[in-house]
Amino acid sequence: MPTLPARDVPACALALIRRFEGLHDGDRSTAVLEPQADPVGIYTVGWGHALFAGGKPVKDRETAYRLWRARWPTGMVRADADALLRADAQAVCDRVVGLFPTTPLTDAQLGAMVSLAYNIGVGEVGGGPDFADSSVRRRLIAGDVAGAADAFRMWRFAGGRELAGLVARREAERAVFLNSGALP
Repeated sequence: MPTLPARDVPACALALIRRFEGLHDGDRSTAVLEPQADPVGIYTVGWGHALFAGGKPVKDRETAYRLWRARWPTGMVRADADALLRADAQAVCDRVVGLFPTTPLTDAQLGAMVSLAYNIGVGEVGGGPDFADSSVRRRLIAGDVAGAADAFRMWRFAGGRELAGLVARREAERAVFLNSGALP
């Protein structure tokens, strides 16, 4: 398979991620950004960067702080969070682009899908549930742009329950996907 040209993560992806992840901080009384559990109990830092140990998301505070201190011994600050977001989002973007070897993507489509994949995981085809096996991807490859946009709405649940924040995020991603990258 030919190597696809590299694409920078679209600005709309970074804007969506910042808007909906928020800047995670377990202690807002200092400039240092500490780990914080998300709505399903996974510890994150910065702009929603999930902490992992042994290939699994960290769900206990002690492990989260141990990993955080090992990576940022003097504490994570806003500049660290911004750099981490750019690196994480670029890695997700590269993987998403690789899942569309023959499908041309606009920056708006790519940006919306990067935001979705950043949140739900990219995964590998056949390994779902994640972006690689999503209806968003399958429908876009089939040429059904409207169906792909509507499929963003399927990803509104976390921990078995619908979350208002995910409903709002999916609607914003869908709008960006359909509307040339402009955030609603």
